[in-house]
Amino acid sequence: MTLTPLWFLLATVVAILALHVWASRRTLRTAAFWLRAAVLVLLGAVALQPALEGSEDPPTPTATDVVLLIDRTTSMGASDYDGGRPRMDGVAADVAGLVAAMPSARYAVVVMDNDARVEVPWTTDTTAVVTFAQTMGWREETFGIGSDISVGKPLAEELLNSSAQSRPQARRYLVYLGDGEQTMEAVPASFDTLAPLLTDAQVWGYGTEQGGQMTLRPDTDEPVERNGVPQLSMIDEAALQQIADDLNGTYIHRTGPGGLDFWPDGTGAAASQTGTPGYSLVWLLALAAAGVLGLDVWFTLRKTRDARREASA
Repeated sequence: MTLTPLWFLLATVVAILALHVWASRRTLRTAAFWLRAAVLVLLGAVALQPALEGSEDPPTPTATDVVLLIDRTTSMGASDYDGGRPRMDGVAADVAGLVAAMPSARYAVVVMDNDARVEVPWTTDTTAVVTFAQTMGWREETFGIGSDISVGKPLAEELLNSSAQSRPQARRYLVYLGDGEQTMEAVPASFDTLAPLLTDAQVWGYGTEQGGQMTLRPDTDEPVERNGVPQLSMIDEAALQQIADDLNGTYIHRTGPGGLDFWPDGTGAAASQTGTPGYSLVWLLALAAAGVLGLDVWFTLRKTRDARREASA
């Protein structure tokens, strides 16, 4: 049982009860005294606002956390997306679409080039996420040491674990954005340890089998060359499909903006509560007080009627 006292009303009732006892000190054994005292006691109980506690079902998840794992190696500057645009333009368009469809979600962004970094820690500032995707560009070729498509996996796992600890009822999603091109000799690490942390995952692949010519950096048309020969980059869909399989997710080849199906948006709250609501006892106490008061009125009227008969006799 819970109590939510209305202190002003309770103090008023107690004061009236005390005055009633003092004024009736010579007639304490009469029925009228006890009936009126009972009414005041019941009103005092009403002022306490008693209620039976309801039951709470386990909370259902409504909050949403999304980790974006973005490849920004030189190959993401290859111009074979949507009729000759850099692949990174597709990344920017798709991130904007995701954020527009899920504006209440919390986002974190990990980028992968020579190493992996959390460029956008957990945030609900969707404008910051979109702006970063539109301006991050790709790693300049002269600074490249090769590509490892799984280099961001440990950081993604850290972010998902922190989400699981701080927001255990949240839905957690991962989106991998890249071309799957592995130029390092090492075999990419498996993403399968992330799957138990996720509600779902998608892998978005950019590029074509024919390949696209890469430019050194976003602000130039100068091509990436080897011995004077412009270099092409080809998408590796088998590698991207393997990542999707490891995550128990879905692989989607991206050739132009739009056409993506996103997950249901979150509300930003950690959980919604369901269950049986509490049951207020106030109306029962008020009904009892009214009944006792009615009984007092009946006794008073009866006493008045008897007094009149005696007076007229």
